[in-house]
Amino acid sequence: MLAVLLPLSALSALPALLPLSALALPTLSTARAPIGGETPFVGARAGVIATLFPGLGKPLQRLLGGEQGFTAKRRAVLRWRIAERRAEVERCSRELEALAAREYRAGRPEAPAVRVARQERVAQLRRAAGQAEASILRYKARLGAEERPGWLGVAARAAETFTASEERSARVLWTRLRQADPWDALRQDAASLLRLGSNVTLARGYLQLSSSSRLVPHAAAIVARAAKLERILELVEPHLDEVLQRFDQIEPHLPFVLDHVDVLAPHVGVILKHFDALLLYVDQPKDDLASLVQYLPIFAPLFDTLGPNIALAQPHIKALAPHLSTIAPHAARFAPYCAVSANADVLLWYFGWVLRLPLLRHLLLSLPAMPRIAAFLARRLPRRPCVRSA
Repeated sequence: MLAVLLPLSALSALPALLPLSALALPTLSTARAPIGGETPFVGARAGVIATLFPGLGKPLQRLLGGEQGFTAKRRAVLRWRIAERRAEVERCSRELEALAAREYRAGRPEAPAVRVARQERVAQLRRAAGQAEASILRYKARLGAEERPGWLGVAARAAETFTASEERSARVLWTRLRQADPWDALRQDAASLLRLGSNVTLARGYLQLSSSSRLVPHAAAIVARAAKLERILELVEPHLDEVLQRFDQIEPHLPFVLDHVDVLAPHVGVILKHFDALLLYVDQPKDDLASLVQYLPIFAPLFDTLGPNIALAQPHIKALAPHLSTIAPHAARFAPYCAVSANADVLLWYFGWVLRLPLLRHLLLSLPAMPRIAAFLARRLPRRPCVRSA
């Protein structure tokens, strides 16, 4: 999932331009709710500027329109929310195009688990795009008549959508700058970018990309994680060809990848092998997804054994998450019984209390016949009580 390594040869000049690029379209930052209590700024881009240039506080606040009235601020908030939903629709569209293109290029029959995972991911993306489109219509109704006709309105909407798509990337950079001396962090990352940009393998990979322009919204996140990327390069380089093939699927999720690059890098090979199934998990709420990442070192060595269970367990991951550390030592024994993963919600509804009792859960999960018993019960226990309680 580390396709972000590819474009670094073309981004080596970004550290010098970053403070200026963070100033682009500053008025949109007024649409964000305050983040944290230590800065008067709002939005990730304004947070980056406040961290790098603390003396710009009041002047920048006036520039961002801090003295606007309630009506103007309300309009800015609604337009920002519309821009966020448009960026979400574009993200879903790009990933759907990538999935369709990969299916077309496959040229050979796929494993049933891979095909099912891809179909489920397509359904997820279509639902997400539909929900975003519905939200756009609602916000437009609240906004009222459009006041920006012509080319100026088109340009303003395009700028707002771009800024919204770049928000997650700017937040990665802002987090990085707050963890250490900001200018020292930028100097380290600039040096790492220059060294990575001179890597022949990366430069060749970047030149092979047909959609490298899509990396522009992720520039800030790439800069923020350049030093980490340099450290883990040797882990990723052997898988560069597969990363290139899947780049269109990976690109919409680059901010998340960059934010957890140190956890993902040691397992990049097995992640790419089961990429279609793992994509089903990326739309979890941010906090839930971050908590799942900590279990990756435990479950990644089991991915080949688990196979189709990865996709089958996804609808039940919220209920399974509190018990993952308990389940992990026994997961390989349950892998042949896919009914357990497919009906995990049913089993947890009836027997979840067992997993909260240390001695009893160890005794039962260690029984040789327990996987077979669990599969039998999963197919035959009534589902209606479970559905009603959900």
